[in-house]
Amino acid sequence: MKKPMSLRLRLTLLCAVLLTLCCLLLTLTNNLSAIQMADAMQAVPVLPAQDAAAGAAASLPMMELEASETVRQARGIFHLQSLLAMAAVLAAGLFLIYRLVGKALDPLDELARQIRGRTAEDLGRPLAVPDSGDEVAELARAFNQMSRRLNQVFVMQKNFSHNAAHEFRTPLSILKTRTGLFRKKRDFRPEAVQDFLQIMEGEVDRLSALVESLLELTNPEAAERAAQVSMDALIRDAAGEAALSAAARDVSIQTDISPCVLPGNERLLHRAVFNLLENAVKYNPAGGTVRVSGHLADGRFRLDVSDQGPGIPPDLRRRIFEPFFRVDDARTRQQGGAGLGLALVQAIAEAHGGTVRMEERAAGGSRFILELPCALQPAACTAPDRPKL
Repeated sequence: MKKPMSLRLRLTLLCAVLLTLCCLLLTLTNNLSAIQMADAMQAVPVLPAQDAAAGAAASLPMMELEASETVRQARGIFHLQSLLAMAAVLAAGLFLIYRLVGKALDPLDELARQIRGRTAEDLGRPLAVPDSGDEVAELARAFNQMSRRLNQVFVMQKNFSHNAAHEFRTPLSILKTRTGLFRKKRDFRPEAVQDFLQIMEGEVDRLSALVESLLELTNPEAAERAAQVSMDALIRDAAGEAALSAAARDVSIQTDISPCVLPGNERLLHRAVFNLLENAVKYNPAGGTVRVSGHLADGRFRLDVSDQGPGIPPDLRRRIFEPFFRVDDARTRQQGGAGLGLALVQAIAEAHGGTVRMEERAAGGSRFILELPCALQPAACTAPDRPKL
């Protein structure tokens, strides 16, 4: 493959073409002016001395004179000198252009050298930004911003892979250990077999749920989102499902939902709402209450899910939507969570053009706010509120 021409050489050639055209135009103009001036000077007649009366009476015609040998030689010398001067100016100009272009591109060459030296380990280390304040400095700053974002993505991907492998390893280790014990003991009593199968089924269900969550988290944008979803009915269904685990923990769920229709995927939206409710129930103390409210405001449906739990430390709040992140790792594992619930909520919200965020409640606990664009006008969503559960 032919090596492409360098930027320095291309700029030099471009300037050379422009400089050559300017020199040719200037030389041609000077030569034409000089020829016209020489012809005008040669055409002036030399008259003998005479009195004024005779001069007024006599009228001598202007004679057409031929160019003398001296004039022709002078013209040739002038043309030659003009061409030599043009060649000298071109040579000096091209040399200076090449050197100056190279000097102007030195910061770009240094930037390219630094970029070539980057690896995955030091991608987050910023480049040295020159003090020139020109486009090269702006390019260095843009590269530093891009490298920081890429480094964050690489770190998240590394943590994601590590955490995913850890989550898969735990149930697989349990399955392997239980299978080995069963084979070693050879206890084929119906009760022992039933216990073994129950453990196997539980761990397989755990793996299946983890795989399903990972698939939904990977590409929620690919799901069909053209259906018209009734959010009040969807939230009531999700609250009914979460009520089973809430009753086991002595937690009540209160809802205050206004009717609204959203364009989206009903299964994914149901999963997002259920994850928020399930998360609130898990971290709510016994005897506590989970409050769910959903209303239309400024063309967006806002769902608030509040709990009375211990809250989230300020330094961990920005990480709660990361995959596999847990505020209390031991408690979450004990309750069967994999740390994908809130990450999946964020992915589903963004796939539907919405947002999700967390706020700390003044009375204690956390409030998660899910906002989604509504398909109807505000006047169409003014039906009476549903009765609270």
